[in-house]
Formats: sequence, C-alpha cells, structure tokens
Amino acid sequence: MKSLTSILVWIFAAVWAACVLYGFIAFQETTPTGSGFTRGYNRLEAFFSWQLYALGAATIGFVIGHMSSATGIAKLAGRWPLFLSAGFFLLVIILFVGAILWARLSGQ
Repeated sequence: MKSLTSILVWIFAAVWAACVLYGFIAFQETTPTGSGFTRGYNRLEAFFSWQLYALGAATIGFVIGHMSSATGIAKLAGRWPLFLSAGFFLLVIILFVGAILWARLSGQ
C-alpha cells in the first residue's frame, strides 16, 4: 500500500509540474484580445487558470502524501509543489493588495 501512495504522490507531482509549465506555454501562445487597458487579459486568465489547476494537483498530492505518511523523497514530492504553488498565489495577493494600498495612500 505504501508503494501505491508513493506512486500517486509522484503522479500528482508530475501533473503539478505539467500544469505549471503549460501555464507559461498558454500565456505565450494565447493571442491577446480586447482593446485598451484590458487587452491581453485573456492571456493572464489562461496563465492563472493553469496555475490554479496546478495548485489543485499539489493539494491532492500533499493530502495523499500526508495521509499515507510518505517517507524520504516521496514526502518532499508531496510537500514542495504545494509550498511553491501556495507561495506563488500568496505573493500575487500580497503584491495586488500592496499596489492597491500604495495607490490609495499616495493619492494617485
């Protein structure tokens, strides 16, 4: 049973990596639409959608690894994708809130 859960952790780590990579590819390959200020938001939507899928895969891999008490490198493969994806979204949120606060406080 331990080997099956290790395999599942590695599968979800691979799915996470594929989703993260495809997020960058989707950003590059998507043709920008819209006009003015909103031109190209569809590219950001594609990128963040794939990053959310990656966060989902990382969360599932983390839960499987945590519930099975994986050891060694499988334990790291279950944890690091979640830490990286969650850290990415936390950084985006902090930068977004910081930009809003800066605009409010600087009088712009």
